[in-house]
Amino acid sequence: MTLGRIEKRILEIDRMLGDKNRENEVASAIITDIHERQLKAANKPLLEERARLETERRFMLDKREGLFWRIIWNVVVPILVSVATVYILRGIMGA
Repeated sequence: MTLGRIEKRILEIDRMLGDKNRENEVASAIITDIHERQLKAANKPLLEERARLETERRFMLDKREGLFWRIIWNVVVPILVSVATVYILRGIMGA
């Protein structure tokens, strides 16, 4: 799936979840507790799909929002790669 299609589908899901007519269609009973459970059950697949698409979108855009992951990927990993490269080159050149 392309990034554009993922974002379009996320917007469609948001519109469906916010649609009051859809809520009324799902509400076939008068009792609000039953209505809420039916609505929750109807929304569950949409929420799961939205979460999956958000994860895929974040992966495609390579967004690491936390400070921990920024430090790991921008400081620690380059240092480890540099050390490994120097170690391998020394082994090749020294042999």
